[in-house]
Amino acid sequence: MKSKKGQALVEFVIILPITLLLIFCVVDFSRVITLKNSLENKVSDVVMLYQDGNTYDEIKSLVDKKNDLEIEFLNSENYVTINVSKKIKPITPFLTYIKEDVFNVSVSRVIKNE
Repeated sequence: MKSKKGQALVEFVIILPITLLLIFCVVDFSRVITLKNSLENKVSDVVMLYQDGNTYDEIKSLVDKKNDLEIEFLNSENYVTINVSKKIKPITPFLTYIKEDVFNVSVSRVIKNE
């Protein structure tokens, strides 16, 4: 009777990289979703500060403490589009070959300019 330990080891070695890759992808996806939620809160703060009449520099200093957010205001006749974005690096191995270097997560809000 032969031992099946060698077969289990081979199956483990085949399945382990795929499992680890899936785990890293789930972690990256959860980081993007968490960041998107955080940016939604930040854009709400930016809208309130903008409507209170603060300048761009005041809004940037109040909202962006770590200086890693990109805040952009696009004015049209009656509306202002506020974009808040941040770039994060993925932790999934080999994902940079498929996707660019970083994930650019952004949130935008359109408000009426009064």
